[in-house]
Amino acid sequence: MNDRERERRAVLGRFLRSRRARLTPGDVGLTGGPRRRTPGLRREEVALLSGVSLSWYSWLEQGRPIAASGQVLDALATTLRLTGAERRHIFDLAGESDAQPRPPAEGCPAVGDHLRATIAALAPNPACLLDRHWDILAHNRSEAHIYGVLDQLPLERRNMIWLLFAWQPTRTILKSWESESLAVLAQFRASADRHPGDPRFAEIVDDVSKADPEFRNHWEQHDVAGFNPALKRFDHPRLGPLTFRQAKLIAAEDPELHIVARYPADPSTSRVLEAIRGTEYWLDDQ
Repeated sequence: MNDRERERRAVLGRFLRSRRARLTPGDVGLTGGPRRRTPGLRREEVALLSGVSLSWYSWLEQGRPIAASGQVLDALATTLRLTGAERRHIFDLAGESDAQPRPPAEGCPAVGDHLRATIAALAPNPACLLDRHWDILAHNRSEAHIYGVLDQLPLERRNMIWLLFAWQPTRTILKSWESESLAVLAQFRASADRHPGDPRFAEIVDDVSKADPEFRNHWEQHDVAGFNPALKRFDHPRLGPLTFRQAKLIAAEDPELHIVARYPADPSTSRVLEAIRGTEYWLDDQ
């Protein structure tokens, strides 16, 4: 077992332990005993409810090189009450969704001119191009109007996680900041767990943790989620109230790249975008 495979199995074990710790015996129809020294379900309870041996399940949490079939993963997902995104996550980490090993983690993928042109064509709707690290590879002027600091940031901080947690104005500009930011962090966590050993994720986590002491606690929760096309509401100091619908588009030629585009969800937001339509739209080269 190589280092990358070993780390992937270790990530799966940590994720299973984090989900187990969140359940109580009552959540799964069991009666809790009076002498439980740790929160959550015990390993033997998960094993019993999932139809596997205690030894096998313990080895799985310990990251040992054992095979987990789709049937067993399905049983674990049911026992641990996993969401759809969490269920997909354990299948992916167990290698069940793709029998071929993933390619080694590399740096930021190259950005084609056609993707940059697509970002430009979406104007005056705010749009940006993100990689798997949520680094912002390109954005148009409307996106820059929302996050006014974008063009002043060094390249390593042009990152959506950094903007959400380390740039303090976001906490007042973005309505429902806590729920919105944690939802994005759960997507980021899923991406990081799919690429164990990629140093850029650790770099981002360390940098953001220095600016936000609470960030590390959120990170250690191991929450994962998929994209949810929810409304995004801003209370901008210059542009006023803004409400957007949001879409995420995956580049067919490189699924590590995705375009995030925001469209006005009400007439007042449309009027604001029209008012800034005459400005020059631009893209950041990285």
